[in-house]
Amino acid sequence: MKKERTRKLLGLSYWLSLPPRHRFISLARVIVLLFIITIVLVPFYISFLYSIKSHSDISLNRLAWPKHPTLENYARVIKENKYVAIGFKNSILTTIPTTLILLFTTSMASYVLARNNTPFYKMMYTIFISGILVPFQCIMLPLYMNIYNLGLVSTNLGFILARSGFQVSISVLSITGFIKGIPRELEQAASIDGCGKIRTFWRIVFPLMTPINVTQMVLNTLFVWNDYSTAVVLLRDDTSRTLPLAQIIYFGENMTELNLAFAFFTLAMIPILILYLSTQRYIVSGIMSGAVKG
Repeated sequence: MKKERTRKLLGLSYWLSLPPRHRFISLARVIVLLFIITIVLVPFYISFLYSIKSHSDISLNRLAWPKHPTLENYARVIKENKYVAIGFKNSILTTIPTTLILLFTTSMASYVLARNNTPFYKMMYTIFISGILVPFQCIMLPLYMNIYNLGLVSTNLGFILARSGFQVSISVLSITGFIKGIPRELEQAASIDGCGKIRTFWRIVFPLMTPINVTQMVLNTLFVWNDYSTAVVLLRDDTSRTLPLAQIIYFGENMTELNLAFAFFTLAMIPILILYLSTQRYIVSGIMSGAVKG
């Protein structure tokens, strides 16, 4: 046992001691993982690289490390772009309510759909998830007309209602599959103890849905935070701009300021990265559990 542990600690020696076939499989696995990691990290590298370059450095060699890296671009974005504060404020005021609305409404709807197998509820489930198949371009004009008739164009409330509706389908699809994996015996035991349907859901089922709820919260936050299509259709006033709309000023008709644009991109992604890194232990289990049952 001690020799085996020593080999594992040495790493390379243990790998060399493996049979050739296992050695090749292990090496191929490492190469594939490194390739995937590279693909994931390259966009972050390019975004940070461009954000610390001057405009002339980008023109000379786009992927080379700058001779004189600078954080001046970040300072210029914060000081010169008047839409930074407006964008962050509106993005926060629309993202948080949208994710909370989806968290509670889709959890309750998915519970009902998962625990009832009658034709009516199967039809309702099909209607819910069929929204995934509808392209945004098909509903862009009706969406604007409805929001306009309600007097909610260029308002946070109008954007919240629209984005909540768009995310319902994918949330119901994932959460319903997860709930089907929760044993019914837990609810039956709670019923014997005198719990009604509502109390059973909030006391027994909802706490067990933490992995999938956190996963959907992160995904919905990502979709709403980065939404451009819905924002450009509904948010017409400068005071209602979210972060994706606040970045447009760096892409002009005659000139594109990539260094400032990528500095803005990097600042905008920081809250999402913090949220993801703080909740990642729930995300994998939530995605896998939601995909097993259907």
